[in-house]
Amino acid sequence: MPDIKLEDVTMIFPFAKVTGLFDRKQKQKILDEQKNMPYTSNEGVIALQHFSTVINDGEFVVILGPSGSGKSTLLRIIAGLERPTLGKICFDGEEYNGVRAEDRDVAMVFQNYSLYPNQTVYENIAFPLQVKHTPREEIDAEVKKICELLKLSDKLEKLPQDLSGGEKQRVAIARSLIKKPSVLLFDEPFSNLDVIMRARLRNELKALHEAYHTTFIYVTHDQYDALSLAERIIILKDGIKQMDDPVSDIYNYPVNRFCAQFVGFPPMNVYDDVCLKDGSFNLFGHEFKADRKQYKKLNKTRNISVGIRGSNVHIDDHGVEAIVEYVEPIEADLIIHAAIDDKKIVIVERMKKNYENKYLRGQKVFLNFDEDRFHLFDEDGERL
Repeated sequence: MPDIKLEDVTMIFPFAKVTGLFDRKQKQKILDEQKNMPYTSNEGVIALQHFSTVINDGEFVVILGPSGSGKSTLLRIIAGLERPTLGKICFDGEEYNGVRAEDRDVAMVFQNYSLYPNQTVYENIAFPLQVKHTPREEIDAEVKKICELLKLSDKLEKLPQDLSGGEKQRVAIARSLIKKPSVLLFDEPFSNLDVIMRARLRNELKALHEAYHTTFIYVTHDQYDALSLAERIIILKDGIKQMDDPVSDIYNYPVNRFCAQFVGFPPMNVYDDVCLKDGSFNLFGHEFKADRKQYKKLNKTRNISVGIRGSNVHIDDHGVEAIVEYVEPIEADLIIHAAIDDKKIVIVERMKKNYENKYLRGQKVFLNFDEDRFHLFDEDGERL
């Protein structure tokens, strides 16, 4: 199975052409939208900029970012469905820019299932092996093995229209994986599923990865998928790589304000124009000391932003005074929205065994902070 190397990959999509007599208004609208995108050139829209990374054999990598960040473009370049404008992609050191998708030993799972409606579950999953004229006994063994892992053993004779959305996606995953590709690509495969089904399929996907040791590259805008599935996360914004790190570093040491607020729920509390003095910063009328690594940088910058996650804010008997605005019980957590004068703050507190909302609107509470968990950002939003 190959290591995949992308080196200085850039993708530019040409501007829409406004020609002909029909649909001119629609074409002009598309062109106007393209020209208002964050990065453009004379040739068109820059969807991916100077992207480089190495994806090792057998890794589970998640590409995370908002809509329009270049995630699907990157996936299509790896699959061979798009050829980069600049840069190159290599499999095990061999350049693959000109290699067709069908010659890459790569399979792809889409969000819309793409099953054959007139074939049973068994026939849909077996189809890639039948095309390769695999012996029937081997096909049968492989289908049963993968269906047991994906909990489809009792659905083999059903047609796709008789399945739930989650079951259809399981069939699509099984059909892609049964031919044992070197790389399996996922393009937001869970976006059409409800929350409970997504959680189940995440668990099953992790089990599949452990069983097959195939390289999984998973594209999503959903941080829950990213944090629960990935060994490593690549964060994209406007076609530019922001981070490429293990999950713990993505969450605990975001390199900039965008990553800090994009990853984690609820989003990190961030406060702008924080006052500085002698290596300390003043927040909510209290002085907090910066750590040694930040101390020199603090004295070189005029304005900073300070962030802290809700799980690092605690309600106590004394501390900074705040007023509760409302409370959200979400799964095992209480998400407490409060205000300190004119500043909003969100606190995450682990819910007790028997849920009881002890925080009421207008209630006065006192907050303490894990002072070693403050995140400091400069004027450009970069981490200090």
